[in-house]
Amino acid sequence: MWQALACAFIGRAAYAQAPNPGTSVRAVVVAQQSAPSFLESIAVGPDNALYVTDFQGRQILRYADDKGFAVVARLDVHPWGMVFDSDGTLYFGAADRGISDKTSPPTQWVYRMSRGQAPERLLKIEDAKALNGMTLLAPGRLLLADGRGGTVWHLDVRSQAVSRWLQDEALDVPAGFALPTPAANGLKIHAGHLYISNTARATMLRVPIGADLARAGAVEVFAQPVRADDFVFSPLGNLYYTTHRKEIMKITPARVVSEVPGIGPELVGSTALAWRAGDDGPFAINDGGFIAHHWYGGPAPAASNLVRLHGLD
Repeated sequence: MWQALACAFIGRAAYAQAPNPGTSVRAVVVAQQSAPSFLESIAVGPDNALYVTDFQGRQILRYADDKGFAVVARLDVHPWGMVFDSDGTLYFGAADRGISDKTSPPTQWVYRMSRGQAPERLLKIEDAKALNGMTLLAPGRLLLADGRGGTVWHLDVRSQAVSRWLQDEALDVPAGFALPTPAANGLKIHAGHLYISNTARATMLRVPIGADLARAGAVEVFAQPVRADDFVFSPLGNLYYTTHRKEIMKITPARVVSEVPGIGPELVGSTALAWRAGDDGPFAINDGGFIAHHWYGGPAPAASNLVRLHGLD
């Protein structure tokens, strides 16, 4: 079920599997949520603090150095992906119900939380199925991955107009896929491209963005097979991704893939990453094995952690 990473050469998506470099990252747990919890998404706020969605706990959390988690908002919905707009407003997707079995609830709601205010419902994307990762295309313009249907949605938050920015079968699940694992999952913009992780297909995709902020070319498989959940780019352009197992993986600009050594049980069920300017590595979060337990019959989940990873480039 959990396929191992292997060397693959498929057109332009070919990459080399790098040997383990032998130098371990220093992983430090800096904040924790007791089980059952599911830390799903993380973003750097305008105050340089880290903001985290706890899907199972129905909370938005904030971490400032050495002060642990503080609850920013308690919700009556279950929050998924999140992104900050340029004015400091936080947007996040949400589901009406949580996860208690081998299914994933529909996620169609988008919420808004302005600075110093309580979260409010912005709109429901009726044609969406499983809203997940979000990224900022331009001030007031969001892109939202949909884990089913092969779609990246565009949302103009001022007019609340919603449209399909990208529709492609490469973003959807393969034919006959029966697991609740999302397809289009994480989104990041880097060097003129939108990068999209398709977890169900184990592909990292990208598509060029034009000067008019529309797609400007075909979807390309950047690397394969890479079972990526969320990901982040380092200042040097390396792509680090979570696997929703315990690994943190690295893809260089030359598409060389390797596992980051030194990651232990503190990141079982690794979900997302964020990199603050000036830091020597990203912060990572996990679900403590929550999804493995409910979807794949794994052991009872442990606490979820916020982990600082020192020594990456």
